[in-house]
Amino acid sequence: MYVRKFEADSLDEALANIKAELGPDAIILKTQTNKGIKGAFKKKKIEITAAISEKNYTKKAKVDNVLNPEQKDSFYKNNSSYIANMINSHDQNTNGQAQTNSLNGYGSLGLNRKVSAVEENSSQANSGLDDFLNSIDREEVKKAAANAESEHFNDFLNGDFSLEEEIQEEVIVERPQVQHARSVQSQPLHETRANSEEVSELMETQRNKIDELEKKIFELSQSVQVMTKPQALGVKEMVTIFRSLDIEERYIQKVVRKANFELSDEEKENPDTVFEFALKEMMGEVRTAMPLFSSVDNEESKTVTVLISDASCGQSSMLTKLSALKQDSVIIRNKANTGFKDNTSFSEKFFNVESNICESISEIVAQTRKSIETKKNVFIDYKATNQEINEIKKFVDGLRRSFENVEVLICLSGINTELYNRKVLNRYANIANGLVVTHLDQCLNYGSLFNLAIDFNSLPYKFFGTGEIVPDDLEAATAERILAGIFKL
Repeated sequence: MYVRKFEADSLDEALANIKAELGPDAIILKTQTNKGIKGAFKKKKIEITAAISEKNYTKKAKVDNVLNPEQKDSFYKNNSSYIANMINSHDQNTNGQAQTNSLNGYGSLGLNRKVSAVEENSSQANSGLDDFLNSIDREEVKKAAANAESEHFNDFLNGDFSLEEEIQEEVIVERPQVQHARSVQSQPLHETRANSEEVSELMETQRNKIDELEKKIFELSQSVQVMTKPQALGVKEMVTIFRSLDIEERYIQKVVRKANFELSDEEKENPDTVFEFALKEMMGEVRTAMPLFSSVDNEESKTVTVLISDASCGQSSMLTKLSALKQDSVIIRNKANTGFKDNTSFSEKFFNVESNICESISEIVAQTRKSIETKKNVFIDYKATNQEINEIKKFVDGLRRSFENVEVLICLSGINTELYNRKVLNRYANIANGLVVTHLDQCLNYGSLFNLAIDFNSLPYKFFGTGEIVPDDLEAATAERILAGIFKL
């Protein structure tokens, strides 16, 4: 795998550079936008980390060797699909896969080749397609047509197409004669059609049973192949790496089955090809989404965002970062659970974020209604350490009945174990809309976050907290960020 970092002033410029340097088959591993206080000291606004397999890069290099600089610029401005097709075609031609010398005038179809099965049983074994076409005696064909006993055939040759209804009636009557030759002669037409429908249903049932039997035979044959056939080198290395990264065994076997089905034997022996295939599969497993407060189209409609967790996990800092993203934001905290005494922190004062501490749930609801009426977005810091899940559910249901746009996000910490985060998710999954993860910069096991994304696919990741600076150390959740952490890219 070749991995490179590209810097540019815009996303389009960065993608164009990636296409020109690595080709259309490159995979984007990480995208970073340099904004805020930290981004002011960097020259470029966009940083993208991309990778490509050695095989695809070699094919692209062959094309670059035959193009001059002007041709390169013109070539890589085309669509990615067109570029990929041209690279693959050039690679096939250079490897001698066309084999045009063996196909005498009929392209890759090879229609003029001699058939070995005919050579053994026919005296005309040396004749190809051209000889066969030339050997047809056209005079005999004309005589056969003239001597045909059917008048319908002659009418058809003369252009009389009015016999279509008669032919259809004959077909309808003759179908049941295959199964019931004696009974059809004494049955009216509607009974004959009824019998034909019964035969059709019976045949359809038999076909379904045959399809099910074939599926079972295929599954058994695949199981036997897995037990008897040794694992390919590339697949074996992929399994070893995934197990060392604490990826779930169930998902590893899923990728192995898909690789055995979609990759050729040669590709399965190449570790880079198998790794690239597995990387694409993993990209589709991590679900991400934008938060509700950034996707509401009507600016007059304000949102209520609730962050919920069991214990201390950086939730309050995360809430401050989120509230700093929106103007006219209000933070509401529950004093009984958060332990906050001071109304407003320095960061909240700096970003002009209003903060309120409430004594009870009823006071939280009243303060939320007041803020919504004054056209402000509300962020609720809610820790439910000592509360029953039914009480929390009643609180969330009450908010959703009282206000239109309510989103509940479960707050997880990247430094907590997978077992603890799984426990929190099992408790609040039914009342939540998504996930946020704090302390991602201190996470030692990104594989656990990937496993949670698979098992709780209905809860997309929405934000990642990567440090203490407000609001710079906050990222929109992406699958590339988790995969980059897993493989140390």
